[in-house]
Amino acid sequence: MEIASIQVAFEYGTGDNALDREIVRNCEMIMSTPKGSSPLFRDFGIETSMLDRPLDVAQNLFAVSVMEAIEKWEPRARVTRATLTPDKDGKINAKAVIVRAQ
Repeated sequence: MEIASIQVAFEYGTGDNALDREIVRNCEMIMSTPKGSSPLFRDFGIETSMLDRPLDVAQNLFAVSVMEAIEKWEPRARVTRATLTPDKDGKINAKAVIVRAQ
């Protein structure tokens, strides 16, 4: 399996749109980087070994990996939901919904 697309949705409240866009961009970068692939920051990104597991197991492992990575690397955001959804071509679409951390 491979992740075909990554989508990050931001639940906008009040605030600076430029800052919100920066947070979303950073979360997309975190989610699109497999852990261990960044030469100077081997711990940056998300674990991708779950993609070879059954979907129900992969979804739980994905949610944990995304929540941990975003908490560590983008502390201004908090993940409220992270999902993997298969498409008809057998590819996986990843989505995380984030809010600003308080």
